[in-house]
Amino acid sequence: MSEDKMYYLKHIRDKFKYNPFMRVVQDGLTKMGIRISPYYLVLEGLFNKSLPDFEKGFNEYEIGFLREEDMKEISVIPGPDRTFSEKDLLLRLKEGKKCLGIKYRGKIVAFTWFGLVEFGSKFLRFALKDDEAYLFDAYTLMSFRGKGLAPYMRYQCYKELARLGRYKLYSFTTRVKFIY
Repeated sequence: MSEDKMYYLKHIRDKFKYNPFMRVVQDGLTKMGIRISPYYLVLEGLFNKSLPDFEKGFNEYEIGFLREEDMKEISVIPGPDRTFSEKDLLLRLKEGKKCLGIKYRGKIVAFTWFGLVEFGSKFLRFALKDDEAYLFDAYTLMSFRGKGLAPYMRYQCYKELARLGRYKLYSFTTRVKFIY
């Protein structure tokens, strides 16, 4: 057997030896152009149309809707899944999507988006009804994680949506890896 074939067989053996079986299968399928992307579609919301009090402990932060001039700051936030250009973010605003943000000392530290017209992920699309909204792309800067900002921001988003009569709220999460 040639040296190249031996190397390849050793490589395959090591893949199965050091990786979970389903990960090896998923990687092989991806190389063949078949991508499996499990996801969750979640219906959440204000089914009893009331919110608990969740205001305490966030006096140092400002929360409000972000505007066009804030999109440049969001577009340069580093991270592996932060790849939206300022132009992309401005387009979201022009499409009628809203961005709720949290600022600390004038700097954006967390934000989330919502849409009122369409649920639109790359895997699934459907029109929203008058009492529905699509929540997406929530993000908190690494240095502000663990301070409870994400649930506080979600709470504030729920309050804003309740004012608009939106009580059925959808969100979408992709499964990054299989359960082994």
